[in-house]
Amino acid sequence: MMDGYVHTYVKGLDERIEGGIPKGHIVLICGPAGSMKSSFTFNIMYNYVREKRGKALYLTLEQSRESLVRQMKKLGLDPDKFKDEIAILDIAWLRKELEESGETSINWFDSVQKQLVNYREFIEYDILGFDSLDALYTLSTMENPRSALFFFFEKLRSMKVTSLIISEMSPERLHFGKYGVEPFLADGIIHLDLERIGKTVGRFISIVKMREVKHPTDYFPLLVDGEGFKIVTR
Repeated sequence: MMDGYVHTYVKGLDERIEGGIPKGHIVLICGPAGSMKSSFTFNIMYNYVREKRGKALYLTLEQSRESLVRQMKKLGLDPDKFKDEIAILDIAWLRKELEESGETSINWFDSVQKQLVNYREFIEYDILGFDSLDALYTLSTMENPRSALFFFFEKLRSMKVTSLIISEMSPERLHFGKYGVEPFLADGIIHLDLERIGKTVGRFISIVKMREVKHPTDYFPLLVDGEGFKIVTR
C-alpha cells in the first residue's frame, strides 16, 4: 500500500481501491442511522494513529465525548491509548448550552472553521473526522447553502488534511447530501447501507466516488467483529 493514501482499514477493500483514500481528499461517509458511520470513521482514524502515520482530530456536534469513547471501546478502539495522537473535540455541550439559553446569533460555519484551524495549529493533525454535516445544518441559518458549503469545503481543502465528513441519509432516498451540491464538492463518497435479509439486517459498503483512484462500485457485505472491519467477497 502506498504512503500517499489513508487506508480504510477494511480488510479486502483497500487492495481494491489502490491502497485507500488519497491524502488530502474530502470524503463523505454517507448512510442511514445504524449503518456505523461514526464507528467506520473512527476506525480509520484510530488505526491511522496506531500505525504512527500521523495525528487525528474527531469533532462531534451531536454525541458527547464520553458516549463516543464508550462506544469505541466496545469495538476495541480505545482512544485513551493514544491521547497525544488523537483528539476528540466535543462541541455538543456548547450546542446544548446555547440552545437552552436561546442564543441564535452564533455563526456555526465560521465558529467550526476557526476551531478546526486552531486545533490544526495546536496539535498538527492531518486527518479529520467530522460528525456531522447534518448537525451543522441544523445549527446554521444559511441564506445561500451552496455558497456556504463551497467555502466550507475549500477551507478544509486549504488545510491540507484528509477529511472524513459524516452525512446522514434517508433509507428511502439515495441522496448523498441535503443540498445536492455536497457530492460534487467532495473528492469521494463512501456509502454505508443497510438491507433487511429475512429477519436480520445486513450492512453493505460501496465506494461510490473516489477521485484519482480506480475502484469498483459494487456493494460488498460489511462485517464487523473482534478483528475489525472486513468485506465479504466471492
